[in-house]
Amino acid sequence: MPGRLIISLDFELMWGVRDRRSVANYGDAIMGGRAAIPLMLAMFGKYQIRVTWATVGLLFARNRDEIRDYSPAIKPAYTDMSLSPYPAISTLGRDEQDDPLHFGRSLLNQIAQTPGQEVASHTFGHVYALEDGMTDEAWRADLQAAVQIAKDAGHTPSSLVFPRNQVGPEHIRIAREIGLVAYRGMPKGRVYRSRSDADLSLPVRALRFADGAIPLLGDQVHEPARAAGGALDVPASRFLRPWSARFPAYSSLHQTRIQREMRLAARRQQDYHLWWHPHNMGRNLEQNLSQLEAILKNFARLRDQYGMLSVNMADIAKEEGLT
Repeated sequence: MPGRLIISLDFELMWGVRDRRSVANYGDAIMGGRAAIPLMLAMFGKYQIRVTWATVGLLFARNRDEIRDYSPAIKPAYTDMSLSPYPAISTLGRDEQDDPLHFGRSLLNQIAQTPGQEVASHTFGHVYALEDGMTDEAWRADLQAAVQIAKDAGHTPSSLVFPRNQVGPEHIRIAREIGLVAYRGMPKGRVYRSRSDADLSLPVRALRFADGAIPLLGDQVHEPARAAGGALDVPASRFLRPWSARFPAYSSLHQTRIQREMRLAARRQQDYHLWWHPHNMGRNLEQNLSQLEAILKNFARLRDQYGMLSVNMADIAKEEGLT
């Protein structure tokens, strides 16, 4: 089997950052991310790139009433209730035209109409599996709501990306029962294991950041993903960090690190799984798109030289007989 490039995007708009950022200090990046999506889709079409768009279920809603209608009856009772999206619903605008930071149905339609793009799940309410107050019942209710609103919009998701990459065995089992048979797992190594926010210490963050530029912790290429127990772990390789005007040298090293790992995966006939959020492109859009195109050009060379494939998570699940 040839090596494979897998790309998954966490499509969240403001729902993914609302407990850490405000509209005042990050709304411009969210709007920039909206502008980036059609440009990325055009680029994916140009290079024939298949992508998984893991979408927060709230973005399928066409208006505030639909958010209320689809919201699960059982919600996480977080110890830190700032993590819950539900108290904020009453403050939203009426619909996407009125509040483009929290509604995204028109963008979803563009994604779905682009060949090779998979509409997957990022939970309904961007909920956190490992935070205090999450229960199995609330997790199940959230995923059921996510699948239902997606189906009513014309999609049948089979893949899941866990918000903040908080993954646990019981959460995988419940997702599988609901029909979300593939998930993005964690990169190799202890530093990259799944953690709650409280356990994600500054030294761990610093090590991950440094490893994105220089090979401190080994290369993140993986043996081809295989289903085990009815669930398919498609482990992440590297988070594509946004271009930084403050740290241009880091951005250059980061690009080199990614392209080197891609070549290694192609040569070894292994998987390389790159991910990011659209809003990561929202500032310095020109530089970020240039960075992305350099990666896709590298893929095109590897496709010509080694036969490397572009696949999304649903493609792998289908190949494994899970869908």
